[in-house]
Amino acid sequence: MPAKKTEKKGKTDGQYSIADYQMKQVEVRLKLMDGPAYYSKTPLAKPADAARVMCDVMKDLDREWVCVVNMDNHLKPVNFNVVSIGSINSSLAPIQNIIKSGVLSNTNNLMLMHNHPSGDIEPSNEDYKLTKRLLEACKIMDMCVVDHLIIGSGTGDVYSFREHYTDLFTSKDLDLDYLHSMTDVGEKSAEYKTPGRFDPKQAMEARKKEMKDITSKLEQGVAEVFQSDRYKEFLNTMAKFPKYSLNNNLLIMMQKPDASLCQSYTGWKQMGRFVRHGEKGIRILAPVPYRLEKDKEKMTPDGKAVLDKDGEPVREHIEINMTAFKAVSTFDVSQTEGDPLPQLGESELTGSVEGFSKLFEAIKEAGPVPVAFEDIKSGAKGYFHTGENRIAIQNGMSEVHNIKTLIHETAHAKLHNMNLQKARDDGGQSRNSKEIEAESVAFTVCQHYGIDTSDYSFAYIAGWSEGKEMSELKESLATIRQSSSELIAAIDEKRKGMTMEETEEKPTEKKESVTAKLKAAQNSEKRMPTKPRNKQKEDGLITI
Repeated sequence: MPAKKTEKKGKTDGQYSIADYQMKQVEVRLKLMDGPAYYSKTPLAKPADAARVMCDVMKDLDREWVCVVNMDNHLKPVNFNVVSIGSINSSLAPIQNIIKSGVLSNTNNLMLMHNHPSGDIEPSNEDYKLTKRLLEACKIMDMCVVDHLIIGSGTGDVYSFREHYTDLFTSKDLDLDYLHSMTDVGEKSAEYKTPGRFDPKQAMEARKKEMKDITSKLEQGVAEVFQSDRYKEFLNTMAKFPKYSLNNNLLIMMQKPDASLCQSYTGWKQMGRFVRHGEKGIRILAPVPYRLEKDKEKMTPDGKAVLDKDGEPVREHIEINMTAFKAVSTFDVSQTEGDPLPQLGESELTGSVEGFSKLFEAIKEAGPVPVAFEDIKSGAKGYFHTGENRIAIQNGMSEVHNIKTLIHETAHAKLHNMNLQKARDDGGQSRNSKEIEAESVAFTVCQHYGIDTSDYSFAYIAGWSEGKEMSELKESLATIRQSSSELIAAIDEKRKGMTMEETEEKPTEKKESVTAKLKAAQNSEKRMPTKPRNKQKEDGLITI
């Protein structure tokens, strides 16, 4: 329940102890035979139900709180427990602490809830991973996770993981359809929205549903590519390419930002391709293992020196495996010629886009870096230069592929620039993850504007995925949906601004044009006072 502030001696205005922000926490009931003292009689079968019962508790919190609601077999909340309190944008939530209160309360259904102080309820990658880990742990404990809800502080908006990730949740042990029917009555009394009036909250929900529908189509399309015969051949070839470290990937991108597939000189030769004469290698660091031999005192397992019969330390000869690094050259596929490599899907999209110029310009303005066309010798459709912070797009492509490529590279510029990658706790994303996110955003945004890139995007994403589980894509879905929604909003804002400018310019031009013509007609009449009164055309005006 909302905290009640208490006055304490020596405390000045604006200073409070942690007791001032505490909610009533779960009471560990040892006398289970007495039956539960319910927190609420309303079953929490839907996000809306949980919002009505629990939202007031969390909607005004200024930090991120993680709570668990423990429920009986009818999903009536028995109690709730504050698992952790974090900062304005993060909170640690150990799985054992989430489950503990449910075990002690003799309940086997739980709902995890946490708030976002920013008011934005879009989940982060950490939120997704926490949900997945909790579901796995509860499966072992024979407990059911009904849902994981995110509540927007200050707005009361609710995000349901069950609704957005139906593949993660199962409800075989719950009759949710029956429980839903019990709560449908309450929804009929919802506030009436005037038809035709713009409702920001309703628009936001519609956008979220659209993003979910599009990314579901994306997942299905990529899964179908995995099942094709060409995919196995493609994987067999891709397996021959080395997996470079993050540092080597950075070195490659700094020296040749349009590089797509790199291999050593010998590696290309074994694959039936040869490096063209005069091509300059991309310098990277390769590990060089070596052995170091030395004599040392022999030690017992407990760390004491082994002595011989004369009491002298026994020495032994050992070999230590060490690793050094040396600079070597690698070459991009664009620097080679020979046997063609297997490809998935279409090599390039074709077709025109209605209102191409305005849409392309709006995407450019919505992006964070400058954009230019150029002849990319590698054959790549485009690239984001991380060092120079700019986007290049291949000359001569269709309007559809130009739009798709610009969105793809803009996603790279927004999500994968050097500053953001260095700030990450994991040291930076893999190239697979980056490419999957960028192409998924491109597909999603293009779909919103009625541009179908399925033939290209599905195969592209499948090519960068490490396996048929699509783990990279699933873990990035929250980022993809949020980034796509933000980019669409920015593009629409730019297009709206362009339309307003055109509307303001047109009346002025028309007024000036008519005034000029009238003056010309008046001057003409003064110059020709004896002109016969018949129909004639002067300067675009018909005079009588």
